[in-house]
Amino acid sequence: MLSLTACAMINSTMSSAPTNPPGGPPLIPPLWTEEKDWIVFITFLPRHHPEVLARATEAIGYMLGYAQMTNTRTLALSGDPQGDAYELLFSFSSPKNKAEFLHLLRSSRKTEFEEEEILVPTQREIEAAEPLGRVLPKDVMQEVTIIATDLFAGHNKTIQ
Repeated sequence: MLSLTACAMINSTMSSAPTNPPGGPPLIPPLWTEEKDWIVFITFLPRHHPEVLARATEAIGYMLGYAQMTNTRTLALSGDPQGDAYELLFSFSSPKNKAEFLHLLRSSRKTEFEEEEILVPTQREIEAAEPLGRVLPKDVMQEVTIIATDLFAGHNKTIQ
């Protein structure tokens, strides 16, 4: 069961997204299409490997928590549903917030990455991206939200 804080976090992540008709183009262009500073990470959520799925879910939870701490927009795309691949897009309101977000990612073993893993999404990907809760599997999103909420609330001491 999600706490009120977790529900509020999901709602705040999704609150700026316009409501689109099922299967149709957006009535209003998404607000984020005008944002200029984006990065994307590719992640896999393999259902047939529970240990790998748990580690990936935890890493996404940390990324969402760090995004909340640094005023970073977080969106996602389903890269290849059969391959369990997802693209996680992050948009930054300032260079300082971007630097802090990347610092937080590097400061945790759960979110370590190599520089070549940081990609820049195309405008088409940015326009197609949606809030995490609309893209990630429901069970993964619930766990991600709990992890991010604990991290954001300071219940996890991994931030350096």
